[in-house]
Amino acid sequence: MDIPRQAIEDAKQLVDQLNSIKHIHYRDLYQKIDHTNFQICTKVDFNEITSTYENIKEMWGRLKNSLEPITILKHKSSSGSSYIVTETGDVYRFSNHWGAVASCEWTLDGTGELMMSVFTTGPWQIGVANLKDFQIFRRKNDRRVDIILNPEWVRLIKVIIPLTETLGLIKNSEDFKSLPGPDKQLVGATHGKFHHILKESE
Repeated sequence: MDIPRQAIEDAKQLVDQLNSIKHIHYRDLYQKIDHTNFQICTKVDFNEITSTYENIKEMWGRLKNSLEPITILKHKSSSGSSYIVTETGDVYRFSNHWGAVASCEWTLDGTGELMMSVFTTGPWQIGVANLKDFQIFRRKNDRRVDIILNPEWVRLIKVIIPLTETLGLIKNSEDFKSLPGPDKQLVGATHGKFHHILKESE
């Protein structure tokens, strides 16, 4: 049985080289800030919109209705904050916490708790900032969620797909049983490793 030894060695070297580029910070890959990703690793100071109503929630509801014709995104986070983004890039935020917000630093008129380890809630307030004012922000200890699988790694690692399929056929063939122990180990271990890598990149 013909074992593609050279192809295996070449693929192993490729995998070893790619380990150094496997992960990348989100903002190294996506440097443009827009309405689809402004909530990832950004910094901005919102300007407070004071309520003309006794109930701030009524103010937010009326604001939502007035902006409906030009709204391109509405979102509510798991922490309860609500967002509206308009065609002109204005981002409205209705929240009871400002400062360190997940991977971002969003203050309101310069105020907010900036310590990630401290989560404080206060009165509900409405702030607005424009997308052009958002800047890329990296916290010193980025959360793992901000480190993503590098698409370039995914693209290059797929070079091993044909070899993985070939090794799988060898491993499942009748002739595999008659191979010397070291060859069985080479085929089996390489197939297992590459198969795992490919599953991880899906």
